[in-house]
Amino acid sequence: MRFRLIFTLPLTILATFLHLGCCLLPLLSIAGTSLSHFDFFTRYKAMLMVFQLGVAGYLVGKIVLDQAGVKPFCGLKERVIHFVSMIIAMGGLTISYYEPFKSENQQLAEQQFLLFKTHRQMDINISGDYDRARLLNDLVEIKGVKSNRIQIADGMVALTFQSNRTSREEILENLRSKGYTVSE
Repeated sequence: MRFRLIFTLPLTILATFLHLGCCLLPLLSIAGTSLSHFDFFTRYKAMLMVFQLGVAGYLVGKIVLDQAGVKPFCGLKERVIHFVSMIIAMGGLTISYYEPFKSENQQLAEQQFLLFKTHRQMDINISGDYDRARLLNDLVEIKGVKSNRIQIADGMVALTFQSNRTSREEILENLRSKGYTVSE
């Protein structure tokens, strides 16, 4: 009897801390992504997420053992506590992954990254005679070409386009189909 008590007491304390961590970590994840003076949680987000995964894995393992009948819970109350804890842990992992509570600076940084990720610049050599106004109009008609970022000078066209809407080859093919002699 004493051996069982000595063995189960540390496990109970560990399980209590895991449950506590399971409930607190989602809140800390939210606080770390939304408030500037919680930079500690943002800095160690990966470590906290690994801990959350451990807690979720522990809870899923306990629930699976209960459902399989290998190691059933003592009562309904313990089963409900484990299920609620698992839902909280999964909610915390979801919040940590999708980060719905971003600060304004984080949102701006993400938008700038997407802007840099999708915008490309291109230089095109145009030989032969062409009407500058017509060329500008033809370039503006191409989907994904930024109309305010087109510069035409002495047989050279410099433009910016969105790579998720068009490609270099599509732009060149579109200009060739309209009668321009172009090369990159």
